[in-house]
Amino acid sequence: MPLPVSDSPDSPMNTLSRPLRRHQALERLLHPATIAVIGASPRPGAFGAAVLRNLAGYSGRIYPVNARYPQIGELACYPSVGTVPEMVDCALIATPREAVEPIVHECVAAGVGGAIVFASGFAETGRAERIADQTRLAAIAQESGMALLGPNTVGMVNALCGAAITFMDITPVPPPAPRAIGLVSQSAALGMALAQAVTRGVSFSRVLTSGNSCDIDMADCVAYLVDDPACSVIACLFEGMSEPERLLAAAELAWQADKPLVVYKMATGEEGATAALSHTGSLAGSYAAYRALFRRKGVVPR
Repeated sequence: MPLPVSDSPDSPMNTLSRPLRRHQALERLLHPATIAVIGASPRPGAFGAAVLRNLAGYSGRIYPVNARYPQIGELACYPSVGTVPEMVDCALIATPREAVEPIVHECVAAGVGGAIVFASGFAETGRAERIADQTRLAAIAQESGMALLGPNTVGMVNALCGAAITFMDITPVPPPAPRAIGLVSQSAALGMALAQAVTRGVSFSRVLTSGNSCDIDMADCVAYLVDDPACSVIACLFEGMSEPERLLAAAELAWQADKPLVVYKMATGEEGATAALSHTGSLAGSYAAYRALFRRKGVVPR
């Protein structure tokens, strides 16, 4: 198999609509020293309560944000992200869909490094007005430079600093062993379910779920993991992309770094493609075409 070369005329690197975001661009979001939980709550069953519970092993500083509460547990609670007493690296937005856009604006104004949006009901619905809502979120992120993961994601896990930024009830992910896996999944629930393999001795450095990928997509996550020394191999659960050249460009980076990239292509049939569109708004595309392209770029397709 020929070695992919990023400056060759037919390289996908040369045709991307926007450049891949690599390690430095995403470090505040994906390896945060400070996390604001916007929509934090003491109420059992609330997403904000579940996130605070999952952050029990986090080594950084946590700031609950909810104007309804002066304090949650032992933590002071702040009325807005702009009132947090230090710079926030990662803002987790655990609010209803209608509140997301103004909060994203607040995060940009406060200099937040990146945001994760749980709320669903955006482009995956297929409704024109909801697609427009997601398009505006993407524009805010890309014009401001603030990274945004989601919407319609269950979050991510960073095993290096114990940041389990998710509402799912997951087994604690221990610090990564040598030759740990970096897992990227468009299907948030499936990605977190696979992370339970830690109970069988599998080691993960990070579990990243991209959801609707309005800003940060699978290709950005792969490019980030290429530069991550805690990750020795990258595994992807892939439904589809509107610009597959981005993932091929990330695959070139993985090849050049001698870091194996294994991609499991989901939604391989007509029914699966329809499900992917309604699930994360992804265009699943031809299974055979993807396999052929992946092999040309040194990817191990499964």
